[in-house]
Amino acid sequence: MSNDTTTRAEEIRRATLEWVADLLEEPEIALEDTFLELGGHSALALQLGEYARERFGDEYDLMILFERTLAEAADDLAWRLSEAESTAREAA
Repeated sequence: MSNDTTTRAEEIRRATLEWVADLLEEPEIALEDTFLELGGHSALALQLGEYARERFGDEYDLMILFERTLAEAADDLAWRLSEAESTAREAA
């Protein structure tokens, strides 16, 4: 993983924690937590996706967000963004 990709992944992880804490009004969350176990639901997931789209240009995969940890959801988003950028560079 390149340094730019690592930096992007870390930024997405930090933003994910910040946004989830804000949406759920739960300041004590960790990357190992799951969105549903914290009290997240579909309407909040859509809002979280909107935050991600506005900042990073893509949304979280809802299946991963609902079934895995926040870290895995953030890492999946970072990976998909990296893949999209790589594909765009190859096509240019």
